[in-house]
Amino acid sequence: MSRSSSISCLLHCHDSANVRAIFEASNDAVVFTDADRRILWCNRPFEMLLGYPLADVRGTVLDTLYRRFDDDHAAEKHLFDSLSQASGSGYPMTYIHKTGVAVETTTIGWSLTESDASVVGHIKILHDRTETNRLERARRRLFRISTEQKSTPSEKIEELLALACEFLMMPIGLVSLLDEEEKLCIHQAKSTLTPILTGGTYNPGDTDCARVLASRCFHEYHEAPQCRPHPLVPYIGVRSYVGVPLFIGTACEGTLNFLNPLPRLALGRSEREMVTAISEVIAFQIALDRHTRTLERAATEDWLTGASSSRQFRHDLEAIFRTVRRNHSTASLVLFDIDHFKSINDSYGHDMGDRVLSEIAALVRANLPPRLRLYRVGGEEFAIILPGSQADNGAILAEQIRQRLTMPNEGWDDLPSVTASFGVAALDPDITCADAWMKCADVALYASKNSGRNRVTSNGTIAGVDIPSLAPPSSKKVYSKVTEEIFGKKSAQKPSEVTGT
Repeated sequence: MSRSSSISCLLHCHDSANVRAIFEASNDAVVFTDADRRILWCNRPFEMLLGYPLADVRGTVLDTLYRRFDDDHAAEKHLFDSLSQASGSGYPMTYIHKTGVAVETTTIGWSLTESDASVVGHIKILHDRTETNRLERARRRLFRISTEQKSTPSEKIEELLALACEFLMMPIGLVSLLDEEEKLCIHQAKSTLTPILTGGTYNPGDTDCARVLASRCFHEYHEAPQCRPHPLVPYIGVRSYVGVPLFIGTACEGTLNFLNPLPRLALGRSEREMVTAISEVIAFQIALDRHTRTLERAATEDWLTGASSSRQFRHDLEAIFRTVRRNHSTASLVLFDIDHFKSINDSYGHDMGDRVLSEIAALVRANLPPRLRLYRVGGEEFAIILPGSQADNGAILAEQIRQRLTMPNEGWDDLPSVTASFGVAALDPDITCADAWMKCADVALYASKNSGRNRVTSNGTIAGVDIPSLAPPSSKKVYSKVTEEIFGKKSAQKPSEVTGT
């Protein structure tokens, strides 16, 4: 006979004392109530589950121990209660422990009846599911975070740290990765106790992370007799610690740590498995972020020089053009080309040509103002976009770079002498598209080439060559005035040129 069938027989024997004796030694929490749900008796497991001795709750309506429900939940609870009394099935019910903590249960209820079927009392058996439900909620949340398509790896790691800290009831969570000096660098952190900045480093030997890294195993302690010092919480210390190694591929590259200045109970097997699962998802997100960044660099960065790629240049040129037109602001574009670069390749070989390109790109990038990018737009052709600037700003920057290339530079002793020609184009109001803007700068560049190279030319009437139809007529007039203002009215040069030495 099944357990349910046996209990059903007892419930109809009209002798609640005998039934109570049966449940006295039960491991399940059992409570008897009268027809009005006032508690008559409960066993020891019930007292331990909710924290109330029988003397404190005898005569109390059992419903007062339920968690408060809104109207919908109350109706749902009433439905489950009615069904359970009729069929002996279980339903979820949350009670409130004496300390105020919620106790989640599966509750089974039966009614004690007289021969005329009138109800004289109820029996309820409570199965504690608090920990089981907590684990299930954490697993569902972990699955939701790890499968979310819109979040970035960094956002997911932030959510995972919040989940783990909440699950372990520990205020500090750290993702730390080993740097080149074998120090741990804080990749991301979650703290409700004290601010912890990402990017900071600490010596693993000063913490329990050293044991985690050495053993490559889960490590924890929870009842240190006194607070252990920790470099990230120097004035607080740690009495409870959980550490898990982070494996990216087959290499152990850091740790997932949780700190608490207060002691707590040791983790159970399910909790350790949950923390390990979280660490695996975090390690995967770090690897994914690295891979994504590598792909982004391949698409946006020139492999040889480290300058931004031509693809990135087209993207930024279009974006800045739209921004300038929308905000009625200004911008200028600088193009420059290495003079006689083919002869360098022919005379010294392509390896030297590659080195010349790399050295020039490094020098220009080192001398650019913050937030400006150098782009490699062709073989030996580079570009710089200057948002918010006029042609004079572009011409001044171009001239500074031109002069810098002709000066002695550290590490260039074995390089052939190098010069460059520059073309500058302001984004005038009549320029209708990004391609037209590019064409203006391109024509200015080739005017520098045709005028002897190693010089800066702005768009306008360039060395006697008319601007193509893509450039607005107004651009043919403005640069004579700009050049006079920058280089002086008595300059012997043509007004649209800045001639190199």
